Amino acid sequence: MFLIMKKIFKISLLCLSLFFITISRVKALTVWNYEDWKDGINYGSKVKVSDNITNLKGEIKETDGMKVGPFNKASKAKLSDGITEEVYVGLDKDNYKNSELFELSIALNKQESNKESEYLTEAVVMTQKSNDKFVLTSSWAKDKNPIATIDENGVYTYKWEFKKNNNNKIEVKFTVLNYGTELGTTGFVDLNVDASKATDVRYLWACNIKSEYGVDIYTTLPKRESELVENPGTSDINLLLLVGLITVSGVGLILIKKIKIY
Repeated sequence: MFLIMKKIFKISLLCLSLFFITISRVKALTVWNYEDWKDGINYGSKVKVSDNITNLKGEIKETDGMKVGPFNKASKAKLSDGITEEVYVGLDKDNYKNSELFELSIALNKQESNKESEYLTEAVVMTQKSNDKFVLTSSWAKDKNPIATIDENGVYTYKWEFKKNNNNKIEVKFTVLNYGTELGTTGFVDLNVDASKATDVRYLWACNIKSEYGVDIYTTLPKRESELVENPGTSDINLLLLVGLITVSGVGLILIKKIKIY
């Protein structure tokens, strides 16, 4: 009996190890840290509001308001793997005047023989305050405009997905989510750009900030107030440990039932 239980324990530990190895191999999305944003002459400014919030402002142009803002090259995602990137954007109607806007873009590189990576294409999404709402649009998916209309303050997930289709062209999909709930999407749109030389993400760029406030980018998606109240003290590691314990227990019970004890 002791030897059987010892064997079950070893198998359970092996299953738990494999479980955590699998979790650790899940490809993480890029974290857009304050330190990785590039600003300065012609690229506006960045301000560290808190450990989790970076405020980006556009370069001031006397004749046309504020325009170009900071860029970030932290992403190492490759088109060959399928690119998925999420950006957490804070929207507060009190921070914007009517018609003020900002644009965010993710661009791709191309690679040619004996040359450095060059710009290939990008997917720009505009967020503009219209009366008491935020309206999201894009020029590359005009028939999907508006992509979404947002009327509540909060932190929203802007999600870009790039892939190569069967015709060797690049397709891109943009989706905006509210804590996992889809508010709007373009679906995959063919950019009619040759994918044969496409390589990786070139940058995330606040390419057109026409608002005095700028735009808040969150490093991580904060918990909603309801989650903080309902689950005080709960952390991601506790959740993983709980799932791991359930896995181990389940494997042990199955083995006990299957092994005949004399």
